[in-house]
Amino acid sequence: MEDGDNDRKRGFFMKKFTVKCFAIIAFILFILPVTKVEAAVQLDERIYYILVDRYVNGNSNNDFQINIEDPEAYHGGDIAGIINELPKIKQKGFTAINLSPIMESTSFTGFDTMDHQSINENFGTMEELQTLVEKAHEEDLMVIMDFVLSQVDPDHPFASEEQSNGLLDQPLAGLEYSSDSINYIMDSINFWVDQGVDGFHLYVNESTDPQLVQQIKETLADKAIILDGVEYDGVSMNHAFHEEAVNLLKQPGQSLAPLLEDESVMDPEQVNYMESVLTNRFTFETVREGYHPVTRWKLATTLLYTLPGSSLFYQGLEVPMDNGKAEPDLRMAELNKADEEIIQHIEKLASIRNVSPALTEGDFELVDQAGALTVFKRTAAEETMYIAINNDTKTQVSSLEDIGSDMQLTGLLEDNIVREHEDGTHRIVLERESSNLFIVEQSTGMNWFFIALMIAVFGGFIAFIIAYNIKVKRQTK
Repeated sequence: MEDGDNDRKRGFFMKKFTVKCFAIIAFILFILPVTKVEAAVQLDERIYYILVDRYVNGNSNNDFQINIEDPEAYHGGDIAGIINELPKIKQKGFTAINLSPIMESTSFTGFDTMDHQSINENFGTMEELQTLVEKAHEEDLMVIMDFVLSQVDPDHPFASEEQSNGLLDQPLAGLEYSSDSINYIMDSINFWVDQGVDGFHLYVNESTDPQLVQQIKETLADKAIILDGVEYDGVSMNHAFHEEAVNLLKQPGQSLAPLLEDESVMDPEQVNYMESVLTNRFTFETVREGYHPVTRWKLATTLLYTLPGSSLFYQGLEVPMDNGKAEPDLRMAELNKADEEIIQHIEKLASIRNVSPALTEGDFELVDQAGALTVFKRTAAEETMYIAINNDTKTQVSSLEDIGSDMQLTGLLEDNIVREHEDGTHRIVLERESSNLFIVEQSTGMNWFFIALMIAVFGGFIAFIIAYNIKVKRQTK
């Protein structure tokens, strides 16, 4: 009876995965209904953050104040450029884009808002934004907008008299709170919702009116809301995770167990990240320690893709970019220098997470550590997955108990099958600075999941090339 149950579970999983694989290839031929599995209590997205002016220039007609030699001037990135890159963003496995502030402002970063209800002409038009939202939704990508509540330009109609250094050390004013200003902010929020956006990344501080934040959350109960700054209930940027994860992963030799055991850090309602538009580059931190950034990023992305909740990735991680300074990297995205090893690793992780109930909705449990090898488990009703991350300077072995004599651990990132050892344990062996995901399934001798994953990756690549060629031909005509 137990064998029959295991066969049905495995059959259910493989049937679901096979449908996903062929849906990628068939995308350009016909439309198939796809059900997206999300955790019931938290946001579950891989978010690609875009600093609009420093991404891609897609429309030279809005190049009003460009000076690429001046780091404080506009460099030409715009909404049209983002539209052109959407298929590639989707291909890399991301599920949402987060736009830096696009409202009228005096600087290229947009964090010094002058008018919350108009678009910066250097970035494009409302029509282009609506096209961006439409095209993103066609790619099954959410569109999240930065919305700054913690500071405004001193010439903003509701700027307070007090000024201080705000985000990115810009000398800015606070927002003066009154019934008029609160109505203005709510009208502004609804204005952008009418443009079709799916949510907001709200920047707040100690001076932000908590009642306003609550009103926004209640009004936009069906939208994604990410809070950034002081702590509020709900989804927020996980700054504690960022600090601890960077310290542990910027060099080998330290176990991830202290991070994963800290309940105050491991909050599924928070958005985990390794770097952002407001922080140092993770690559800078690893290079400063004398280690190879691609290796470090592969471990970091494995962690981010397999933990509960959402994660955010700053443009340029796929290079990976490094400005060589202990300060935020506000340079133009070097997308033409992308590292294929990182991209392939992210695409594999995304392919696995997209079909794995264990990773999207499963419980989390830290199960073992050996040296700096850490193993944790994600468990859903129909699936169990073990994630092994070896941040050690040498090969390590983890012996797992109670897997079952007729069960095997099937490697998903690397083609590897772990069967029961003579002492009743399943032994995961990982080389230094490497990671793998293992699904628990009945012993078969063949790694069908890995084979199907390779078909999905190859099929997705072929579908992308065909779709891209069709798009080019249409544009040429």
